[in-house]
Amino acid sequence: MEFNKNVSNPMLVGAIELMKAEDTPEHRGMFVEELAKAEFLSPAMVNPAPAEGADGELIPAPGSKVQLPMLSTPDGAKFFMAFTDRAEFGKWQEKNQKMPAFALKLEEYAAMILRREPNGSICPALGMVINPFGANIILPREMLASMMSARMAQAQRAAAARQAGQITVPGAGGAPKGV
Repeated sequence: MEFNKNVSNPMLVGAIELMKAEDTPEHRGMFVEELAKAEFLSPAMVNPAPAEGADGELIPAPGSKVQLPMLSTPDGAKFFMAFTDRAEFGKWQEKNQKMPAFALKLEEYAAMILRREPNGSICPALGMVINPFGANIILPREMLASMMSARMAQAQRAAAARQAGQITVPGAGGAPKGV
């Protein structure tokens, strides 16, 4: 998570447009591939409020508490917001109070959404929504859990192959090759 980082995801935005125009397995695959590489902007409430540095940039104080607001649907469902770039983030800010932003990766959203507290409670967010005032792509909790499980399994297979003295060649169907 990085404070006020400028992010841009033109390939992800293009994959979203392709998927919305024609929802094919190939377009979904492109979307998932770009999603895995993307960073998103999320509005944040920072306490104490960040102070302006000498260069005019906002700087959060060490130990600041950060809370990411959620969008609520009319029926009460809650979702974390993920904006692909400053222009999309600006659409949200036009309708809401101005807030600083943090850049988060998919894994960071998943960690928040899938986290189980020691008392057994789970995050109230049902998932995340990408560009809620634009493309409005919802990634439900179940999809995030499935994606993270697949990534973990892939990492475990790669580690096992390395340990066995083999390498995995990307794009070769994950088939190990002898060294």
